[in-house]
Amino acid sequence: MTTTTTTAARNGADREGFRQAMAWLHTWAGLILGWLLFAIFLTGTLSFFRSEFNLWMRPELHSMLGAATTPANQAAQAAIDADGAAFQVAQKSIDALMRKVPDVTQWILHLPDERDPAVNILWRDTGNGRFETLRMDPQTGEAIDTRQTMGGDFFYRFHFELRTAQKGRWAIEGRWVVGVATMLMFIALITGVITHRRIFKDFFTFRPTKGGQRAWLDAHNVSGVLVLPFYLMITFSGLMIFHSLYMPAGIAATYKNEKGVDSNAYFAELQGEKAEQRVRRGPGDKVAPLPAIALQPILNEARTRWDNGRIGSVQARRDAKGRAVVEVTRHEGDRLQYRPPRLLFDAATGQWLDQADPTGPAAKTYGVLYGLHMARFADVGLRWALFGFGVLGSLMIATGMVLWSVKRGAKHLGRSPLQPQMQPGSNDATEPHAKPFKAPFGERLVVGINIATLAGLPLACGVYLASNRLIPVGTDGRADVELAWFFSAWGLTLLWALACAVVRPSRMGWSVPLGAAGLVWAALPVLNAVTTHTHLGITLPAGQWAWAGMDLAFLVNGAVFGWLSWRLRPGRVRRASAGAAHVSRQVGPAPDVSASGA
Repeated sequence: MTTTTTTAARNGADREGFRQAMAWLHTWAGLILGWLLFAIFLTGTLSFFRSEFNLWMRPELHSMLGAATTPANQAAQAAIDADGAAFQVAQKSIDALMRKVPDVTQWILHLPDERDPAVNILWRDTGNGRFETLRMDPQTGEAIDTRQTMGGDFFYRFHFELRTAQKGRWAIEGRWVVGVATMLMFIALITGVITHRRIFKDFFTFRPTKGGQRAWLDAHNVSGVLVLPFYLMITFSGLMIFHSLYMPAGIAATYKNEKGVDSNAYFAELQGEKAEQRVRRGPGDKVAPLPAIALQPILNEARTRWDNGRIGSVQARRDAKGRAVVEVTRHEGDRLQYRPPRLLFDAATGQWLDQADPTGPAAKTYGVLYGLHMARFADVGLRWALFGFGVLGSLMIATGMVLWSVKRGAKHLGRSPLQPQMQPGSNDATEPHAKPFKAPFGERLVVGINIATLAGLPLACGVYLASNRLIPVGTDGRADVELAWFFSAWGLTLLWALACAVVRPSRMGWSVPLGAAGLVWAALPVLNAVTTHTHLGITLPAGQWAWAGMDLAFLVNGAVFGWLSWRLRPGRVRRASAGAAHVSRQVGPAPDVSASGA
């Protein structure tokens, strides 16, 4: 009996030791890059409406394309290639491009759909230079002169490469940093499930009125468990998208030739292409301009092969042999797997040459993971659901960061971590013998960065959108000026947070930036009405939800941040602390808990 008891005790101690180790890993994996993870997750969530941000931030499109965004015309626009009109739109736009840039060597034309009523053309006149962008009116094929802005593409680019300028030079380095942060989040998710033994039970016992660590822990559990499969999917698929950057050893071991690693063959197989058809050119390589191309027979053939399926984009380029070819890509919304199938045609004769579509099990699995992460297949309802999941993910990270500070503040005050406590710097009249407490520098620094990230980033996003309406349209380098407003607002919030948390602790640290964020977001529809003709008084009666929906969402954001600022105002917190202290004296101290907080 004694041996059995000793063995059971040892096994229990081992399990508890493993759990405590996972708690340590969960805490520090989340803390080290938690602020960066919050920024990545929040901007990635906004990227679900990347096209809608692009439209709102280019109000010049409204005067020419406003009618195309009514419900009736959206359906017609979405089926533009099914009724035989795709080639007319494409041909007009390409003819206009050739008049504007006669020596173009490659172009990619994205046909209009229900989310973007304009024709978008990417083009370049060098072998491997940067693409320039043109937006065309689908009715006339002529270019639309819009203001310089990154629009929603900034949120998208910042999300996975920390883009700080319209033409950033540190994309690869940014992807490495994001990859490390994503791996740490994946570790934090796994260890969080192991650490919190009662995480699923506690999910059903959300107690926001308890205050202190208990309320923050419950909020962390609820936001963490509610859509846990989404978090696991989005982090793992994010890592897999750039697997060739993070894990090149497998490619190097399998794809070899006499010159070394044949990465070209790997990527060709991954995308369902033939390696000999993939072109690899240097920035200075000379490429002959493209000839005039008749698109009607090519697009008709593509529709026939896809049983009248939607055409998403058309690309013209020169292949490895210098021959002009046209690649027609099916619309991304037609299937979950990414990339969509592509048909290759001879540009001169219109003859079909080949089809590119990944068919291997590994390539299909990769395509499904890629498609799930990008969610370009999602309709409006599913996109809003994914947006909600992303908001919960941002809240999960935010509550975890705040929980770290709250737990340590409770320990310094000599109370149980789950017992309501007087916060540092407060003046609680119900505790006559309590002395003002100043947390260690490191903890105050964490609080300051929490404020700058969790409250400062939403403020910076609102300032970025406001700058789109306030900066003169003709400003040189206007897109980068907008980004300067974004990072300036974020930087000023950091200075404020450090002053209120590190230099002289103050309860104003949270309420002021949150209140400012509420004012900025609520003011966006007003700025829109003053500076453009896309305001709610016009877009709502016309049923133009691509524009009206953005203004309405901004108002909701303003209300939410305003409410949070009011909830965290200094006077209210002091009264809440006094009430909590009175209750704690009546019911006695709460039992202590393990380091994991479970």
